[in-house]
Amino acid sequence: MKRISKIMTAWILTLVMACSCVTVWAEDTAESIEQEYKYSDYVKSIAKQIALLGRYNNLVENNLYLAAIEAVLEENPELYDVAVKAMLEQVDENSVYYNEEEAKAFMESLDDEVVGIGVTVLDRDGYIMVSQPIPGSPAHKAGIKSGDIIRSADGVALDGLSLDEAVEFIRGKEGTKVIIDVQRSGLDGTIPFEIIREKVMSPSLDFELIEKEDKKIAKITIYSFTENVAVQFKEALEKADAAGTKNLIIDLRDNGGGYLSQAVAIADMLLPAGKIITTEDHKLDVLDMKYESTGIGKEYEIIVLINEMSASASEVLTAALIENEAAIAVGTKSFGKGTVQAVYDTPKNGVMKFTVAYYLTPNGNNIHEKGITPHTVIENSEVPVDMSQFELFTYSNKYRLGDTGSEVENAKKMLEMLGIYIGEINDVYDENLKGAVAVFQEAMNLYSYGVLDFSTQMNLYEKLKSMKVEVDDQLEAAIDSF
Repeated sequence: MKRISKIMTAWILTLVMACSCVTVWAEDTAESIEQEYKYSDYVKSIAKQIALLGRYNNLVENNLYLAAIEAVLEENPELYDVAVKAMLEQVDENSVYYNEEEAKAFMESLDDEVVGIGVTVLDRDGYIMVSQPIPGSPAHKAGIKSGDIIRSADGVALDGLSLDEAVEFIRGKEGTKVIIDVQRSGLDGTIPFEIIREKVMSPSLDFELIEKEDKKIAKITIYSFTENVAVQFKEALEKADAAGTKNLIIDLRDNGGGYLSQAVAIADMLLPAGKIITTEDHKLDVLDMKYESTGIGKEYEIIVLINEMSASASEVLTAALIENEAAIAVGTKSFGKGTVQAVYDTPKNGVMKFTVAYYLTPNGNNIHEKGITPHTVIENSEVPVDMSQFELFTYSNKYRLGDTGSEVENAKKMLEMLGIYIGEINDVYDENLKGAVAVFQEAMNLYSYGVLDFSTQMNLYEKLKSMKVEVDDQLEAAIDSF
């Protein structure tokens, strides 16, 4: 027994010495560990050690984490928002938490009328891309175009932010000013736009009767699936009926989505009873929801126009019509947002929105990050700008505020074509033209001072000469299909 005791003592001594060596090493490298690890790493490590070696069965890592969070939040209640936001960010890029103030603005954004600059946006590879400016909005009047990338708002870089985070910097109180920097295809730098925020009444759709040769076609452009768009769509169908046409073009290009219920309601007007419109596919099967048409459907020849910025509810409606063989699609592959977000109230008057389901097409397809490929794939073509409508500068005069002349009017026409000048086309060098010239100069990395000097004249003419304008081949193909 004495021999065993001596061996045990020697073993314990060796273990203590080894532990001492480890302790010394840890002290020597403490500073480097502090730099490499975050406090959350320390908490995880401690929780893991307690759960592993603590004698009691209730010492579970998750319970220990929960105890730590409770203690921190009780002593630092201001971190509540931070904690909830962090949890929502773990779901996906479409999930977000709004505190009380943000929640009010978010809920207002779901209405037809909001305060802002008037654009719908999409997340395109981490960049905030304008899906479309709302007709008549401050952004539309300022010259913002579909496809523009908003790089910053009031100096705050938006690259890498979620849509919801970016929109918070773009929106604001009515009457306040925001300066957004826009990257536009064809221009070297960014274009600064100074825009006054207004109440924006979003037109949900537009109706147009197209008459070509012996054809009569009703074109319904849906800009966004707002809460009343289905009612407006029904009124548009009544106009088509009154015009005596069954030829229908539903234009969903640049439509970033909106309320799923509105897409379902519109599909219900166009499909016979019993047809599957879409299915919500949840993690728990008991929550799955299948939407089927309940009406008798109307006999229309339907063509749906889609493009790479047609997303979410737009894709629900498109899939419902084409997979039930009620329409054909023309254009380019859609965006591919096949998830459903739900909005829930949280304590302290907040709101959280997060992804709760995929939506599946009538045939059971999940189009998330895949998009919908139309029956007829056609890209809009581009043609050079018709320069015969513009004069070549004589390079004999510089123009500044208050000057007049035909070349001033020419400059206005050119800058309007670029989407930079907004205002009356005349021969007076006014404040609008001065601002547009300065914006163009900045975008072209020229000295930005609002004077139409020789270098600016030359760059303006050459830039326009090298540009191309889009021809709506997709619409023409749809019209020719009837």
